[in-house]
Amino acid sequence: MLRFNAILLAFFLFSGHVLLAQEMEVVKSDSVAKIEGQLYSIHVVQPKQTLFSIAKAYEVKLSRIAFDNPGVLDGLKLGQALKILKSAQGETKPVEVSNEALELDGEYVLYKVPKQQTLYAISKEYNTTVSAILDANPELSDGLKVGSTIRIPVPKMLGEKQTAKVEMVGLPDIIKNEVVRPTERVVVPGKMGRIALMLPLYLTENDTLEANRLPEQPEKVYERSEIGLAFYEGFLLALDTLKKRGFEADVTVIDTENRPWKMQQMIKKGELENYDLIIGPLYGKVFDEVSKYAYENCIPIVSPTLKNDQIVTSNDYALKLIPSEEAMVFSLGEYMFQSDSTNNIIVHYGAAGEENLIWNFRKGLEASGMKPAHFPIVDLSKTTRDSLRLRLSLTRRNNVVLLSTNEVKMASLMRGMSNWVEDAYIVTYAPNAWQGFKNVEMDYFDMFRVHVPTPFHVDYNNLEVQYFVQKYRQVYNSEPSTFAFRGYDLAYHLIQNLADINANGLDFLQQVVETGLQSNFRWKRTANGGLENSAPKIVDYTNYELKIATD
Repeated sequence: MLRFNAILLAFFLFSGHVLLAQEMEVVKSDSVAKIEGQLYSIHVVQPKQTLFSIAKAYEVKLSRIAFDNPGVLDGLKLGQALKILKSAQGETKPVEVSNEALELDGEYVLYKVPKQQTLYAISKEYNTTVSAILDANPELSDGLKVGSTIRIPVPKMLGEKQTAKVEMVGLPDIIKNEVVRPTERVVVPGKMGRIALMLPLYLTENDTLEANRLPEQPEKVYERSEIGLAFYEGFLLALDTLKKRGFEADVTVIDTENRPWKMQQMIKKGELENYDLIIGPLYGKVFDEVSKYAYENCIPIVSPTLKNDQIVTSNDYALKLIPSEEAMVFSLGEYMFQSDSTNNIIVHYGAAGEENLIWNFRKGLEASGMKPAHFPIVDLSKTTRDSLRLRLSLTRRNNVVLLSTNEVKMASLMRGMSNWVEDAYIVTYAPNAWQGFKNVEMDYFDMFRVHVPTPFHVDYNNLEVQYFVQKYRQVYNSEPSTFAFRGYDLAYHLIQNLADINANGLDFLQQVVETGLQSNFRWKRTANGGLENSAPKIVDYTNYELKIATD
């Protein structure tokens, strides 16, 4: 099934600043050429013309020009001939970009929300999906707020130098086993088992859209099916790669839509019997219905999307992919094991919930062999900022762990700390919730080298990621969203371990630590229920980029 989303491109990569006032007016070319059966306008670049001004004149998406003219994101050359697809011209409104509204944040464009704007309109303007924007901005569950800044995901364009060496024979073995116990483990390829893949595909609605579509109208996908469809596409690519390695599974795809009663009917009819693994459903109420059945029949069930800890409570067979805030702070503590030679400080405001963050962080320190005493605690509700400043070293690196999710107080603290950076080298560490902060300026994220744990992160400079992106483009004519990566990673991880799970029980997964394209996997049994993935990625914002932390 083909995707009909436009290809996402980071159209700010070729230039940090675009001075629109200096652009030369673009006159559309009358020159037309037929290339590989398609009609193109041939535009010759004139002085002071930019990709923005050319796209505006021809009323095409920047992504379309960049797709048909590889390398233009590195900059235009005077006299360069650009191919601009005739059938794409006039499909969009002129592209108008304001430097004040947009900034580059690694894999995101930062967008300041104007009045009377909607998520749907933003998604169409930047060739992405509502689901992708929501995934990058969890706080939008409360709705858009005028004047707030949100992140619009735009994956990096792979240039000619990178893609020229990509041989499209098949995907490599992308998920790696970093640590596997027992060390003598041997996986024998073959049939792994039966899997029920439960996704909101809304097949009936898509069939209706297709049936009512006029011949001259473009094909469309029902909006609410985009998440499920992207997950399914990534899952299929993993199946294809695993099959080449000799791993196969009998997968049944079930269209759950978002209707709990539909699952109730299937359960009553016995249609979920004899499965070895259930992946999904993606929505909470539907998942709850299937989870009850899975528990009663001892079937492992995996949630790729739900964050609520309740889904693993009292269900020994439930697995939750997205780590809790506490689990991510624990991992942040583990990450700090290398901090013996630095000056370390934990800062908080004594608010409800912060003690729990501190407790989990210190447990992570202990798990890695670090003594919590090496991280003294400063409660700013009981002392002044000057006392924090006096604790900073002027000769050593200062690791300042800000274990608070109070956005207002953290924004105020960082404004005050900005006066200290000329004298002290400061690196900060914070909970995942900071990625949803709207009132902390990005300058501070860079100035203080903010590190946060995050459930999902894609490094587009990674060769294995580039293989996946190229294959996805080739097969689906679209860009992979976070859900496509998630479908691939989960399928690859679970299917190659499914035989061992069936033979040794679900707790076998606690012995396996693996790294995927977007997710890390390290399952831990919760105190009162199922398994939670406890392996976030630690990323930092240095130089206004969101990247895997290496220090």
